[in-house]
Amino acid sequence: MGSGRIPHLFDLRHCGWALDETGAASSECIGVAHAGRLDSADWQQVLTFPDEVRRFTLVLGATTAHERARLFQAGFGEAVTDTIELGEFEARASRLAELTRWLPRHRQLGPLELDLLAREAFGNGKALNLNPREFALIWRLADSPGEPVSKQELIHDVWRMGFVPETNSIAVHMSRLRRKLGFVGMSGIITTAAAGGYCLVPPTERRSASGTAFSSRGTSATSVHITA
Repeated sequence: MGSGRIPHLFDLRHCGWALDETGAASSECIGVAHAGRLDSADWQQVLTFPDEVRRFTLVLGATTAHERARLFQAGFGEAVTDTIELGEFEARASRLAELTRWLPRHRQLGPLELDLLAREAFGNGKALNLNPREFALIWRLADSPGEPVSKQELIHDVWRMGFVPETNSIAVHMSRLRRKLGFVGMSGIITTAAAGGYCLVPPTERRSASGTAFSSRGTSATSVHITA
């Protein structure tokens, strides 16, 4: 919502928040969208947001339980009616902002670095120039390095589908991802599991005792309210 579209009763600036009208994703922001004030074109734009942006977007004006359930299924972090009082609205927004403190924004596995906000991977300091689905694949594999991830899990978590389609889409994207990893000297980091899934095997020379090193960037002391 732009500054002129924020209902007065739900203007978080009254609670000490700041408004960033750029609408750009940031690790220090959450998004707010008004379901009753977005036309179909607006919603199409909102639905193009990557998952990590939807996760930190609060939707105001979802009047029915069915609407709120659909928004949650689409990956939005919070959905409330437009009859909610400002105090509760601010509390829910603060809870959503608090979650940004715990989401890993970067993952480092030896010379492989994954940047969630940039949706990019770097091998030995060189960018892989991944497309969104290739990044989603390697991020999902990095959830459990050293352990196989089945095709069914990849279809569910990356493609958001409940069944494995009769196509070779996973194999095609995985082939492209492996080729890009090879360009930065990281061939063989993704292996094919015996059952047909895939496994991310991080280099052992820089692995921690748990096998993965994570770093996260939290929010500042004062949360920031952005457009959606």
